[in-house]
Amino acid sequence: MDKKQSDSESSRPTVAANELGLVLQPGGSKKLAEIRRKVQTNLPPVEPANVDHEIPADLKPEIAAELKKARKLVDERIAAIMSCFPAGKQNKMFGFRYGSVDAIKRMAMNAAFKRLGMPDNQVRMRLIAGLDYYGNEAGIGEG
Repeated sequence: MDKKQSDSESSRPTVAANELGLVLQPGGSKKLAEIRRKVQTNLPPVEPANVDHEIPADLKPEIAAELKKARKLVDERIAAIMSCFPAGKQNKMFGFRYGSVDAIKRMAMNAAFKRLGMPDNQVRMRLIAGLDYYGNEAGIGEG
């Protein structure tokens, strides 16, 4: 029986598969196309600037201008940091190093600048140091 088994094995043709084909055609799935587009652009999800978070009207114009400038700098810094992390893990890795984005926006501007490693001479910090990103008195310090 051993001879019969070895004869049948040797008489079988060997097959090699060298081609790999796609399971779906490139335009066949909208979900896969969306995932592919997100991966290719590799941009971090950025909150639209000042859409839901208007600067309070009771602030003096020069303070509001400095706060607006500081908010832009903070948003740009957060986006720059997140772009260094792999897609899909950006929020988690940012949170490990800096804390959550919401927590940073709720702390005082001088503490937020320090946490993000930004120089505070880009704005007149003495005017906005005690305010948070939204223009309210800061509720969270540097902690």
